[in-house]
Amino acid sequence: MSAIAGLIHLDASAVDRDTLHRMQTLLMPYGRDVQHSWHRQNVGLIRTLLRTTAEDRLDQQPLWRGHDKLALVFDGRIDNRDELSEKLEIAPEQAARMADSELVYHACLRWETETPKHLLGDFALACWQPEQQRLWLARDPLGMRPLYWYHRDGLVAFATMPKALFAIPGLTKAISEEQLHDYVCLIPMSGPETLYKDVYRVEAGQVVNFENGEMNAHFYHHFDPERELQLESDEAYVDAFREQFEQAVNRRLRSNGPIGAELSSGLDSSSVTATAAKLLAEHNQSLAAYTAMPREGFDGPVPQGRHADESLGAKALVRRFENIEHIIIRTGDETPLDQLQEAVELLDRAPLNACNMAWWIAIRKDAAQRDIRVLLTGSMGNFSISYDGYPYLAWLVRKGRWLTLYKVYKELKQQQPTLRWRRLVRPCLAPLLPNFLWRLRESAQGRAFGLKKYSAINPTWSKRMGSQQRAKQADFDTSFQPAWQGRLQRIQAIQKTENGDYNALANAYGLEMRDPTADVRLIEFCLAVPESQYLGGGQFKWLLRRLMKDVLPPEILDVKTRGLQSADWPEQIDRAIPQIREELEKLKAHGSASDYLDIKGLEKALDEWPSNNALNSQEAELRYRIRMLRGLSVGRFIRYADEQNE
Repeated sequence: MSAIAGLIHLDASAVDRDTLHRMQTLLMPYGRDVQHSWHRQNVGLIRTLLRTTAEDRLDQQPLWRGHDKLALVFDGRIDNRDELSEKLEIAPEQAARMADSELVYHACLRWETETPKHLLGDFALACWQPEQQRLWLARDPLGMRPLYWYHRDGLVAFATMPKALFAIPGLTKAISEEQLHDYVCLIPMSGPETLYKDVYRVEAGQVVNFENGEMNAHFYHHFDPERELQLESDEAYVDAFREQFEQAVNRRLRSNGPIGAELSSGLDSSSVTATAAKLLAEHNQSLAAYTAMPREGFDGPVPQGRHADESLGAKALVRRFENIEHIIIRTGDETPLDQLQEAVELLDRAPLNACNMAWWIAIRKDAAQRDIRVLLTGSMGNFSISYDGYPYLAWLVRKGRWLTLYKVYKELKQQQPTLRWRRLVRPCLAPLLPNFLWRLRESAQGRAFGLKKYSAINPTWSKRMGSQQRAKQADFDTSFQPAWQGRLQRIQAIQKTENGDYNALANAYGLEMRDPTADVRLIEFCLAVPESQYLGGGQFKWLLRRLMKDVLPPEILDVKTRGLQSADWPEQIDRAIPQIREELEKLKAHGSASDYLDIKGLEKALDEWPSNNALNSQEAELRYRIRMLRGLSVGRFIRYADEQNE
């Protein structure tokens, strides 16, 4: 993986080499192995490299061939090297001596801005064509690598992380109030705007083009909500799924060192881990599997339907594979605030799950100490391999498929003899209710989720910004009403997910995160599979359960509860109360933080901090784990962005 950046003066003025050097220094943590820059007259390019594949030793970026009239910096990994080489008519023996960036360079010579359509993998790239005075930027369809840009008068700049852009004289970390508002309210990013004024992002699956002083952008990739795969039998879907999933995992095993994987008790990470272990065993390679756990002896309360000890399922899986080394990570006496500043500075934004950062960072630091350069995850599994099929019930009702609905109910009842019709009323009808009726019903039954419960936004600011209207414009439902269009819902969720910054954050700890469940071809396959393949045989997530029925242990497949990450969060907050009070005082003294955040509400919540036996309710989790910790995280970001006022 690389971090990339560049400065282009479209007015032909010379590049400031000091600014270029500062940008490179700021990106060095994300590419610790080697750093290079290139400049020529009005253009300067930077690449800092973290070597994660064998081919990375061949990387010679920034790439510039005067006779080709093209310069390139590339961040990422190409998973279809053989396919791409064949298209480019590059012999296999020649391709074997080429870094991924070199293959992309040749692709840019052939296809120019059409190049991203031919690439498979996680990537961001920048291509400069001096004869046309043209710069174009692109990201992969899932946005797994970040890329930001800045345009002022005759200057265009880009960088993997915003911090490098702030090396440019005159550009400050001024916060965009609109985007900060949306971030605090969990309204997903839409459009190029970011948390910083004048700093924009290349969106996932997008090409941004600067030419003749003009900027234009287009999306080169779209997931098709109408495509549906028709196969001859239920077994054929499983066989096709197996092929797609194994290919997706295998594409992510190209590494210049040991490979690790996150392993919880859930279906996504366990399926990725098991499949990776099987494929690695064929080459006599091992896999390090990481499971995050609460402190030793933790027996605190957890919400109904959840379990704290994810090691039971993880250990049962590990026992099935001789080539898995199981590593348990406990964060001991850490508090959610201990790693917060480090995370904010490396992310250039606030982590939304502050209580998970301790184990998230601990896993990556441990992996780096073991010289692991690749860490497999299953973060996007809910939208691909482990989609549960719940919307299918409401879809059947909407379409009047009563006989099919009855068949589904009978199959579910066969698996769960105590199941009654009334338990299916909510998933069948809730997605079909007008939203105002849904809100009234949830409020009457004490289940209303609502903005005020999960967001620490200052009510006055929320009213001034028109939070509900902004959410509506962004097609974001603050009541979280379930949807009946499963395929469209997943596509929208995928498009609103921004993973790139966290992947860059992992690079700062010396490794690359790779998510097979975010493989574009796998996702396209999963989206095309009929809903009936996800809810059938009396099971939700039926497709994945059939695939893994002889692979995963009963401790994972048959468990009725879900794992709870950082289950000891009440103890973490209890230890952090002095830190939290100090943090709130700093936020009050800061100035603008009180305008954005409900500091008084957070202080009141802290004063009413309950005993542990009252912390297993959703109400407490929303008030403290979600609202308070996210508020503190955003507050720390505000201070970071406005550090000149400290």
